[in-house]
Amino acid sequence: MQAYAVSYSKYLIAASMLLYTFLAYVALPSGKDVRRTCETLQRLCMGVFTINAFLTMAILAREENLFTFGLLLLVLTLGAAFLYRFLYKSANMLMMNNILMMLSIGIVMISRINHQKAQKQLLISVAGIAFMLLFPFLRNKLDSLRKGTYFYAVAGIAALGAVLLLGAITNGSKISFSIAGITFQPSEFVKILFILFLSCALCEENTKNHIAFLTAAAVVHVGILMLSKDLGGACIFFIVYLVILFLSTGKWRYLIIGLLLGAIAAVLCYFLFAHVRVRVQVLLDPWTSIDSNGYQITQSLFAISFGGLFGAGLMQGMPSSIPFVESDFIFAAIIEEMGLIFGICLILLCLNVFTDFLLLAASYSNKFYRLYTFGTAIAFIFQAFLTIGGEVKFIPLTGVTLPLVSYGGSSVLATFVMFGIVGAIFMLQEERMEKFRIRYEQEHSGINRDEMYERSPVPKEEKEIYSDTTMSRDAERDFYKDFKGVPIYDPGKEYENTKHFDI
Repeated sequence: MQAYAVSYSKYLIAASMLLYTFLAYVALPSGKDVRRTCETLQRLCMGVFTINAFLTMAILAREENLFTFGLLLLVLTLGAAFLYRFLYKSANMLMMNNILMMLSIGIVMISRINHQKAQKQLLISVAGIAFMLLFPFLRNKLDSLRKGTYFYAVAGIAALGAVLLLGAITNGSKISFSIAGITFQPSEFVKILFILFLSCALCEENTKNHIAFLTAAAVVHVGILMLSKDLGGACIFFIVYLVILFLSTGKWRYLIIGLLLGAIAAVLCYFLFAHVRVRVQVLLDPWTSIDSNGYQITQSLFAISFGGLFGAGLMQGMPSSIPFVESDFIFAAIIEEMGLIFGICLILLCLNVFTDFLLLAASYSNKFYRLYTFGTAIAFIFQAFLTIGGEVKFIPLTGVTLPLVSYGGSSVLATFVMFGIVGAIFMLQEERMEKFRIRYEQEHSGINRDEMYERSPVPKEEKEIYSDTTMSRDAERDFYKDFKGVPIYDPGKEYENTKHFDI
């Protein structure tokens, strides 16, 4: 049994992940029938991966509770997917499947490293899943989110300022504080407020004075994060602001000027902050400080090179040799034990989520919904880029988590909230489009009937037949003439998304 777990388990893990990723890309451009088939097969792959991974770890560690924990995770993920589909017929199940798959991957790897932390991660994930299941009930109230422009800015700045003044120092950075023994990282939730703030503000007006105000607010957010030595968070906020501003205005000069100013700010940070200089030096040559500052990145590179295509197998590597591996270097640990193929599929899965959000945002005519979905997509993919890029020595280490995969309660819960809003927006737009489609077909059939009456005069015999009825054929024809041309929706109000129909 142990020989099986070591020899064949890793190939089944790689195969299930490879098939899941392939189905995600098949489903992305497909129609409803093909998409639903792919989504069902994806959940099958998710189940195979979870059961196989926890069974392998239970056999090799000789701990039955690991397999029980794996069954609990499987019931939670598949149950959440079933409830999401059952409660909301118009739900984006591809997004939900991808969220649950990345969560499963993370909990599998965290369980292998530290089972107690995996239990905490699962408990927090229950709260996040509950939000995703319950929040869409309020989707008809989503338009009210547009009214909190200044509240989002003030609340975000206040939260970041509180951490700067009162937060505890963790690994040289002030990024969290504790209340009643529970540690929070406010920047993860402020990221949601920041996206909402920009989406609200830029869907109203794009005057120069207004953009100057938004830029000042963004500088305050980024500046506080820099003073807190949260380099990764500052980069995410800056990129989100720059991209949303560009998408809202369509002006390349804003993007170019922003990138130039960002490059100047990066150079200034190098000379002003010692921790930035250390991270740049580690990027350029980690081997000279392998016993000190370069230890993490060198161990990460060793782990990645040790994994090979299919990995060493669960419980066969040494991921714990990397400090803070479950939070900062989870990707390296995954490649070490699950293989390079699995790691590439995980990157492709992140890109699939990003592409799905971009396609959704591009189809929305409501500017607020479009900007929020774009902002969420940018925040997600850029955070994934910072994490993976730092672990493979492509960019300096930033200390941010890989969304839904790395250990970190604030990060997981904030990601669920951020994606939950995107899912509710999708449902709302789908339902409005369905109502619009029905009304469009009703009016179109009425117009065709009117044209048919105009082409064929009413016979005298037929007039006599209908003379005693409530509405004769002549009266019905006059009704459709009066109805013709009545608008079927009011732009900017109930039925906003009309891009899918040629009218």
